[in-house]
Amino acid sequence: MEYKKEKKNNITVHYINTDRFKTVSVVVFLTKKFNKDDIAYGNLLVNNLAYSSKEYNTKNKMAIHGEELFGSRVSSSFGISGSCESFIFSLDFLNPIYTENKYLDESLDFLKEILFNPNVENNKFKEEYFDIIKNDLITTVNSIKDNPNAYSSIKYAEVMYKGTPSAYSTIPTLKDVENVNSENLYEFYKTLWNGDYKIDIVVSGEVDSNIIDKLFNMFSHVKSSDEKLEFKIKHKYEDKLNTKIDSLPFNQSKLYVGYRLNNLTEHEMEHVLKVYNTILGTMNDSILFNIVREENSLCYTIGSYYSRYNPSLTIYAGINKSNYEKTVELIKSCVDSMSDKKTIERLFDSAKKTINTYLNNYYDDVTLQINHYYNSEFENVEDIETTREYINNVTIDEVIHLNDKIKLSTIYMMKGDISNDKENI
Repeated sequence: MEYKKEKKNNITVHYINTDRFKTVSVVVFLTKKFNKDDIAYGNLLVNNLAYSSKEYNTKNKMAIHGEELFGSRVSSSFGISGSCESFIFSLDFLNPIYTENKYLDESLDFLKEILFNPNVENNKFKEEYFDIIKNDLITTVNSIKDNPNAYSSIKYAEVMYKGTPSAYSTIPTLKDVENVNSENLYEFYKTLWNGDYKIDIVVSGEVDSNIIDKLFNMFSHVKSSDEKLEFKIKHKYEDKLNTKIDSLPFNQSKLYVGYRLNNLTEHEMEHVLKVYNTILGTMNDSILFNIVREENSLCYTIGSYYSRYNPSLTIYAGINKSNYEKTVELIKSCVDSMSDKKTIERLFDSAKKTINTYLNNYYDDVTLQINHYYNSEFENVEDIETTREYINNVTIDEVIHLNDKIKLSTIYMMKGDISNDKENI
């Protein structure tokens, strides 16, 4: 695998030359500081652009043209990464060495059509398709409470990360969706190319490097921001413990216990925390799994994850509401046990093996590779083998010491109460 990067007019192209895959991926990232008012626009815009274009003005025509290009596919999404928001447009197509040389240009033209020639008339998105997509989004918003896992995660984040972008979901409010129409959505679309967003393009596949010039030419008429952005959120949180219980008419309850990570060094955040979290709640033989689930039968599922951009550690569990107090106390006890050397020694080697197995996936996952180089524009990113070396050199004492730098911040439960009426939630 060979990597190089070129920049022109503030647009950066990352080129990953690899013969590991039979497809070529071209991913366009547009990034700027997060604005909560963009969430509804972002959802509606990515779906309108991917649904139809001026030339392929129905969903069926769009799909047929993709099949004519041997299954070329363009996908789109809107996301929140730490302190930033991003639009992501991905083109995947068969490597031209298996077809004809012209296929590369035709595939890039497909992406160009979707990005720069939207299905617009009279300075607004075509009403017929805009209404379909808006109604679909309204259905999604109205049905979020029917998914207790997703809904409880959203409500937990609102409490845990209040005052920061992490408190917001990519699912908008119904009010915000209703405020978007086909005309103001088109006005928002034009901001993608006027210099508000930083533009990064990542290419992965076995193609000639002249694709870089083709991409610069494709984007020569747009502006890219030169603002220095970073994903990490800098925010002063309250020291008090936040506890909240909500209800939904389901049998199972969803419990979240959130810890702040205080003043971690880069090594602790990038390497020691991986080992710590694996031992605590992600490996098959984790402390949380063994103590809370196997020994005490208090939960259906349990695990942990951490946020690098808003430094925190979250433990989640699916429980019966009657087990709330005992489960919380056991979780606290499990976290306390991360200071016990004998406990860590028992699981230490298995945790490192688990992490090394995950790191091996990088070489067979084009998305991981693309995101790796995109993220390097906003933070210090190590190559995988450097990360592996640091992980393998993490010590037991470093894992134990990390426990001194975490503090309980939030206890949140979405109580399953089948007797509740939805209207009273």
